[in-house]
Amino acid sequence: MTVFLASPSGDQQLPFGVFFPVFFIGLWLFISFVISRIGGWNSLASSYRAQQPFFGTILRFQAASFRFGTNYNGCLNFGANTEGLHLAPMVIFRAFHAPLFMPWSEVTARPVKMWGIFNFIELHFQRAPNVPVRIKPALAGKLTEASVGRFSVAASVPAGI
Repeated sequence: MTVFLASPSGDQQLPFGVFFPVFFIGLWLFISFVISRIGGWNSLASSYRAQQPFFGTILRFQAASFRFGTNYNGCLNFGANTEGLHLAPMVIFRAFHAPLFMPWSEVTARPVKMWGIFNFIELHFQRAPNVPVRIKPALAGKLTEASVGRFSVAASVPAGI
């Protein structure tokens, strides 16, 4: 059985098999656009868009949360070398999410506690101070190791959020 959708003129029919992929791709792009704006990826990209390929340690399938509860669960690639932090989503999630590169001199990190029980490391970036990025302490440790000590977490008391 073939499902048809009526065209606006009413004289031709458009098969659902043609309509659905177009609709799905459009919805995917719209959601990616909205998430990049709300979460702050777009703000980071305006200052920290990667200008060249990244060479260093890449940690795949990582998670992070950005501002306003925007979460990227298991779809981010974090990279670190002695120069800075690389951040890029997996290719399928890359629409409106350009790869980023932040020099270590512009990255600060501090421990935070969310809801009084969950420990995270909150990253802040000099040229986009309104976009916090929260990562797990284990990932922060791997970034410290890959950066050969250029990245470290400030030893401050966790703050409540």
